[in-house]
Amino acid sequence: MGFWSSVGSAISSACSFVSSAVSSIGSALASSATKLLGVAGKYLEPVSTIIQIIAVLIDVLKPDDDIEEIGAKAMQPESKKPEDFDSNAEYIDYLKNEVTLDKEKFDKANSAEKAARTAVGASIVAKGIEEKKGFDIPLSTWVAMAKLNLTDKAQEIDTILETFKDGKLDDFVKYTEGKLEAKKELEVGDTLVEMYKELEPNANIEDIEKKVMNMDLGNK
Repeated sequence: MGFWSSVGSAISSACSFVSSAVSSIGSALASSATKLLGVAGKYLEPVSTIIQIIAVLIDVLKPDDDIEEIGAKAMQPESKKPEDFDSNAEYIDYLKNEVTLDKEKFDKANSAEKAARTAVGASIVAKGIEEKKGFDIPLSTWVAMAKLNLTDKAQEIDTILETFKDGKLDDFVKYTEGKLEAKKELEVGDTLVEMYKELEPNANIEDIEKKVMNMDLGNK
């Protein structure tokens, strides 16, 4: 796991690094990245991975793009802020193609700096995903996906996002946490079962129901 095993203890320092870059990234992005650090905690690496694979799936990023590098470029003092652009897509394109990465500084970063850059990059790309899809995705959704170990299941993640859009992603998150009242829990569970029946038409119904039950991490 490398430095990620120590991310939990580096969160406070990472937040400080994000705050120190506010003149480059703007207050809104700084706030989003700081919130992501707090919500994701030790799950920051898989959260970043999940955001990246969905971004590649829907063409917000290319396969060889790197979220941490995007975050590092955004935090460089000479960089423009997100609000300098008409869209998040333009901002991402600017960071990828017009900002030169300070490779020496990038390679010498400590755990807290790496976590800060990853949180900033993930926040930028997550916003790009929302822009492309046309609906909000709470940060807690990405963390729930990470806790479910969906880091290599882009199509499954995307199907969940589409199934629970229109303000229902919070219900999905609460389902995974075991925090829904019985009627709503049954409703969300049934929705997931129907979703997996379409996503995996050759799967056994008992296996699908077991999978959905196992997504309720809060009752384990």
